[in-house]
Amino acid sequence: MPVARSDPRRATIVGIVGVVVGSVLIFVVLFAGTLGGDSSHTTTSNSTFNIGSAKDRAAAIDRDKTPLLFNDTATGSVPLVVQHTGSDPTKGWAAFAATPDDGTCVLEWNRDQQMFTCGERTLPPDPGPDFHHYPTRIDGDDLIVDLNPNSSSTSS
Repeated sequence: MPVARSDPRRATIVGIVGVVVGSVLIFVVLFAGTLGGDSSHTTTSNSTFNIGSAKDRAAAIDRDKTPLLFNDTATGSVPLVVQHTGSDPTKGWAAFAATPDDGTCVLEWNRDQQMFTCGERTLPPDPGPDFHHYPTRIDGDDLIVDLNPNSSSTSS
C-alpha cells in the first residue's frame, strides 16, 4: 500500500503559523494586564487584623506585664507590637512596627523595667514616631488594627 508523501513546504507553513499565533496570544495576555485603568497601588481584602476581644487582650497585657507580639500578618517581615495602657479596654491602644523606620534594630520587651530596648536605646512602652504606628479601633468588643501600609495613627 502506497504512503502519501508530505509536502515539507506545508509543514513549514503550519509551523510558522503556529509560532506567530502563539506569539500573538502571549502578547495579548501580557498587554491585557495593562488595560483597565491607571491603578498605581494594590489593595488586599484583608488590610485589617482582628486582635480579638479588647477586654480579654487588655487583661492579658495587664496580667503578663507584656505587650502582644505578632508576626507581620502581611509579609512576615516586620513583627507587630500591640500595647495597651490605662484601665479602660476601649482606650489606650497602640499598634506599631517592632522595628524603627530605618530598620536598625528590633524592639525587645524588658518585663522588669516595663520598657523596650532597641539596640542600645531604652524606649517607653509606646516608642514614639521612629516606629510606624497603625490605627486601632474597637468594633463591638474586638480590637481591630488597620494594617494598610499607608495608614498612620497615634494610639486610640
